[in-house]
Amino acid sequence: MTADCLKRISPDALTGMIFALEGMRNTVVLLNGPMGCRFYHSTTSQFITVRPLLYLPAEGSGERVPVDYNYLNDWFFRQERVPCTYLDGYDYVYGTREKVAAAMTYIRENVDFDLFAIINSPGAALIGDDLTELTRSLLPEGHAVMLESPGFSEPFEEGYAEALLALLEQTGPALWRDRPAPEKQKKRVNLLGISIWHRYFEGDLKELKRLFALCGIVVTACPCAGSSLADLALLGDADLNVVVYPETGTAAARFLEEHLGTPCYLCSGPPVGFDATERMFSEICAILGLSDAALKTESERARALAWYKIHQVYTMSGKPKGLSFYVGGSPSQKAAYTTFLSDYLAMNAAEADGAELVFADANLISELMLRNRTFCGIEINQPGMGYIDLIPKTHLGIEGALFLTEQVLNGMMSRLS
Repeated sequence: MTADCLKRISPDALTGMIFALEGMRNTVVLLNGPMGCRFYHSTTSQFITVRPLLYLPAEGSGERVPVDYNYLNDWFFRQERVPCTYLDGYDYVYGTREKVAAAMTYIRENVDFDLFAIINSPGAALIGDDLTELTRSLLPEGHAVMLESPGFSEPFEEGYAEALLALLEQTGPALWRDRPAPEKQKKRVNLLGISIWHRYFEGDLKELKRLFALCGIVVTACPCAGSSLADLALLGDADLNVVVYPETGTAAARFLEEHLGTPCYLCSGPPVGFDATERMFSEICAILGLSDAALKTESERARALAWYKIHQVYTMSGKPKGLSFYVGGSPSQKAAYTTFLSDYLAMNAAEADGAELVFADANLISELMLRNRTFCGIEINQPGMGYIDLIPKTHLGIEGALFLTEQVLNGMMSRLS
């Protein structure tokens, strides 16, 4: 597979922006653009967003009532996520301000939300409407985010990073104004850069929070990965900002360091595998003056279990040593997965067309399947192949190292059978 082909099916900055803000709890993301820019994002978001239901504004008892599908006719087109202004030729000539105002007013009066975001499509960004001023006039301070330009031909990670930074810049001043000094008994951290676009993000968060708790650390907020505006108001309570994915979280960490005085710990990449997990938590505990002994004890037990299973398979087949693999994803994902698969399982990196195991999203896996390739595809990013998870899974931390090893062993055996 050529590099051009891989680049063609990769998500762009517009997708990164949409799914960064879709990752905020109780948020409506309005796409100012034509229907063609919306459908993919709306459909995909319905399956992966942290809270897919929309609610009516609370009245009387305050009970939140889900919005009926038939109610989502204007702007939503009977889909729950990513409403759209469905721009046409008239709007590109005379401007989009009236449509955006009408959409914002309708949603404000008929949907319960904490945060409202407007993202211009690439074409709408060229019109030049002043939508920032419009947003300020229709929505309360600190409850709106406006992204004027989604970038052109930029990767997903740049769009996500820009949206996360804009979220903090445009809501932070109101959220942090007159913020009282926190009263803490335990050390606290924020997690930056995690995205709902990662295949197992809910399980990732659950595992990271569990491991931090083993070290006596509380996770305060995870912007754009399930946190709410109320959580963002507590960002300054943390002792450290942990940048799990440097491509998407570094700019936000620098902003928080400048405005809230919180130092950051920059991971080289997500903690995929035992070595990466132990190193990350050892360094964070050293910074915060805590012990990582409990985590290391659990990691040693998990390593023993993994070795036993790997050894069983190896004595029968001589593998996974020498298996070829390909990783498709962000640079830090590629580095993290490649290090674990190469160093721990003695597998060999290869091009996608020749790999026996492919770690990627459904777009790439499906394309390789259409070529009648014999391989095993393991999803690490969205969109997925449609498998429904009832139990959270993860590729990060100690549980993630076990699950990823399990997928490799079973994927290898399914390919050989």
